[in-house]
Amino acid sequence: MNNTEHSFKATFKVRSYEVDHSGNATLPSVCNYFQEAAGLHAHRLNFDIEDLNRKGLTWILYRLHVKIIRNPRRWETVTVHTRPSVGDGIRAYRDYKLLDSEENEIALGVSQWMVLDVNRRRPVKLPDEIKKLGLQTDFHVLPETETLLPLSNKDYRQIAKVGRYNLDMNNHPNNVSYIEWLTGFIDSELIRDRSCHEIEVQYQAEAEFHKPVYVSYELTEMENSVLIRHSIRNETDGKDLALAVSKWK
Repeated sequence: MNNTEHSFKATFKVRSYEVDHSGNATLPSVCNYFQEAAGLHAHRLNFDIEDLNRKGLTWILYRLHVKIIRNPRRWETVTVHTRPSVGDGIRAYRDYKLLDSEENEIALGVSQWMVLDVNRRRPVKLPDEIKKLGLQTDFHVLPETETLLPLSNKDYRQIAKVGRYNLDMNNHPNNVSYIEWLTGFIDSELIRDRSCHEIEVQYQAEAEFHKPVYVSYELTEMENSVLIRHSIRNETDGKDLALAVSKWK
């Protein structure tokens, strides 16, 4: 990732509660590092969620693509390098690289964000002050992929209810909560000894506080990995809350 005026880096230490039984940082933990670095940088640039809230606006995450090259280990120090860029006037992008202490890339990510009018609950064009920062790029650390489509599978099961600690500053579930729901409740021998090394998530709608969430997935066994297509739905109208595709090896 090029060093530019608007690049930013944040350093984290992998804590005990962020690892799995093998001592590796979990996928949600890596996503949390990316999310925290993005928030810190947006705050420095004066367009984080609190800045937008004063104008009746807020950030919402539309898509997230993460690729794990190597899971960081417990107590390891890692650094997120990140930079934002303006996309098509509606979407803003943010690229991430997670580096170890020797500057090796161990994870990559790209997120797509939109600005939401809080009262109308509709996306709006990016504010001029964001576009005027001149955040333009034709390069991202991961390729942009096609829109994810709903599953044909109708077999959904309840795995959780939206709790108080799932909620973010927009008062709906944190983006990483969806990743925990999508990847944390898969009951299949095919992934017993595997870990998720890549995921694309497309956020569709807000889950509601105290309401149950239902998941479904379709697995495809490949030569050296397992491909899983996921969906989360609510119970009110059966609407997809998030769609995802993940790879396990």
